[in-house]
Amino acid sequence: MKINIYKVSKDRIVGVSYNDISEITKDYSSSYIVDVQASDRVDASNELKKLGLELEICTNLLEPSEHIKFEYIGNSVYGELAYFSPTIRESNYLGIIIRKNMLVGIHPVNEGILPNLLKTKNLFAEQQKDSITPEFLLCIFVLEVLSQYGKLILSYREGIELLAVELDKEDSDVSPRNFLESKSQLSDFSRALGKLFFTLSFPPTKDVLEIDNPYNSIFEHLMKSIKLIKISLQQTEERLNSLNDHYQLLLQAKANKRLNFLTIIQAIFVPLTLLVGIYGMNFQYIPELNYKYGYFVTLGAMVLIVLGFLRYFKKHGWFE
Repeated sequence: MKINIYKVSKDRIVGVSYNDISEITKDYSSSYIVDVQASDRVDASNELKKLGLELEICTNLLEPSEHIKFEYIGNSVYGELAYFSPTIRESNYLGIIIRKNMLVGIHPVNEGILPNLLKTKNLFAEQQKDSITPEFLLCIFVLEVLSQYGKLILSYREGIELLAVELDKEDSDVSPRNFLESKSQLSDFSRALGKLFFTLSFPPTKDVLEIDNPYNSIFEHLMKSIKLIKISLQQTEERLNSLNDHYQLLLQAKANKRLNFLTIIQAIFVPLTLLVGIYGMNFQYIPELNYKYGYFVTLGAMVLIVLGFLRYFKKHGWFE
């Protein structure tokens, strides 16, 4: 587990020593971001108790899937944002705790959400108040998540188009597994996005921003962005489904070609088998058996039959 603390202002972002944690909880004149990277929520819960967080929050952190709706707990607002990881492409949860002077984010290790958020200094400078509030940080946090979602959608679209190009190749190695994996990931992505929309659509999340707060416009844009991403995701799923239908048609066409080939082979060998069957019968008197050139005539007849069938099949387009 790794914990980084940053003091945020309009002018700069400064790292703060974790040893000063007791001082941070008392400094209400500044805003802080507490970046908690933890693969184990138990460790994160135990460590966050040092911030003076309510015991109920530390307990709720252990079951993130049960708390996707934000709620007031003591002097804090706590909730879990459903999140689809661009790195491992699986669903997860981002714990968010908002206090008067800080925003605490709990996320898996190696997910660069908060580090990327800290690069958005220009957004900090554009905000209208003299100080950076945790509410504003929440908006920027969600904005960073949505920007990663946008990049992920583009990545999926590009991957699907590359899959389409691969399908048109004669030696294509595309398999049903490619479609199953993509469909599964898009389904998980869609569920995570739906949960995120639910979390941000209902109180008390929206109540974090007062009616006359200038950040409300940012929040409204975030909701519109989620709707746009949902539409783009649906279009991506539709494109994948249409490509899958195309793939199934190609498989059917290949199967038909093989079946045609087997049908041609069978049609050619049926009369040959008939001839072999006739002259393989154990009758005492078969006139052709005593004919001097009977063997060569029979072979010639077989060759003519084969050539006749091949000419017929070619004329009727069976080899196309």
